[in-house]
Amino acid sequence: MHDFSNQKLPWRLSLTAILLTFTFVALAGCGQEQKAETGATGSPASVVENGTNADRSSSAQSDKAAKESAPTENSELDDAQKPSPSAPVASSNAPSSPAASNSSQNPFEVAGIQDPKSFLNTFKALQKAVADNDKEKVANYILYPLRVNDSEKSLTIPNKKDFMAKYDQIFTDAIREALVNQKTDDLFVNYQGVMVGSGELWLRRAADNPKVFGVFSINLETVTN
Repeated sequence: MHDFSNQKLPWRLSLTAILLTFTFVALAGCGQEQKAETGATGSPASVVENGTNADRSSSAQSDKAAKESAPTENSELDDAQKPSPSAPVASSNAPSSPAASNSSQNPFEVAGIQDPKSFLNTFKALQKAVADNDKEKVANYILYPLRVNDSEKSLTIPNKKDFMAKYDQIFTDAIREALVNQKTDDLFVNYQGVMVGSGELWLRRAADNPKVFGVFSINLETVTN
C-alpha cells in the first residue's frame, strides 16, 4: 500500500508557501499605497498651505504699505486742492482806499478802470506835463466838461480853449504840487474815480472810451481852507 499521507504533505507545504507569498505581496502593496496616499495628501497639502500663507503675508504687507502711504498721498492732494487765499474784492460802496492796499492785479478796478498799466502811464505823463508847466499837454489830459470847485462856487470848463485861458487859476501852485508829489502807490480809489492828494484832483476813465483817462474834477477849497 502507498502512503498517501506522505505524498499530500509536500502539496500542503507548497500551498502554504504560496498563500504566505500572496499574503506578503498583498501586505507590501498596501504599504506602498498608504505611503503614496500620505505623499499625495501630506506634502502637496503642506506646499499649498505654505504658498497660501506666503500669499497672505505678501498681501498683508502690501495692505500695510498702502495704508502707510495713503495719508501722505491724501496730504499732498489736499495741499494741491487747497485753494489759495483770494485777493480782496473792492466794493463800489466801500470808502476810498489806497491803491497799494489792494493786492489784486488791478487796484483801479472799482473805479471802472480795466487797464491799470495804461492808466498809470497816463497819470505819469500828466505829472510830467504839470511839472514842465506844459499847458498844452496838460489840457490833453482833461475830461471836458471839467468841474472846478472852490469855497464859494463851482465852475464848469466846457472845452480845451476855455481851460487854456484859465489854466493859472485852475492849476494853482498848491494843485500842481499835490499832483507832482503824488506817489502812485498812495493813490486813493473808489467807485467815483482816483483821488490825488487830499482830494485836490480826481481822475477817471472817459465815458465814451474806456481806454482814455483824465482829470474830471478839481477842488480848490481843499488847499485854501
